[in-house]
Amino acid sequence: MSSVGRTIHAVLGLWHGLASIQNVFDILASTAVAPSLRPVASKNFQLIGKLLERVHPSKENVAVLLSVVAAIEAVASVAFLRGAVEGEGSNDAFAVSLVLFGAFFLIDDAFDGYEIGSDHRAIFTLVAASYAASKTAGA
Repeated sequence: MSSVGRTIHAVLGLWHGLASIQNVFDILASTAVAPSLRPVASKNFQLIGKLLERVHPSKENVAVLLSVVAAIEAVASVAFLRGAVEGEGSNDAFAVSLVLFGAFFLIDDAFDGYEIGSDHRAIFTLVAASYAASKTAGA
């Protein structure tokens, strides 16, 4: 794989890893297990709760949903980083990332969360463009 492909994989791997860690921190802070993590936690726990407020999710339900997201992000992170280190493009990493963000913007739209849905559509587009760029660069 070219240096461009490795860079794309590395950056996406680190980004997904950071998101996963921040989401775990958000779960721990929001459930009062480790409130001191709040400054470095994502704000996704609250966003999920607000998006789903019409179905009245419990804190435990929101924690489970965000845990699944964090796990999927961790899988994507490992796949991207492995691709960067081994020098082999990872279609699986891109597929996991695209499924994740595609699901996000579909769920956002289903719950009338158009504002955050636009953010997720932009990220989906960024990942799709990164896939095309890495393939063009010989990844």
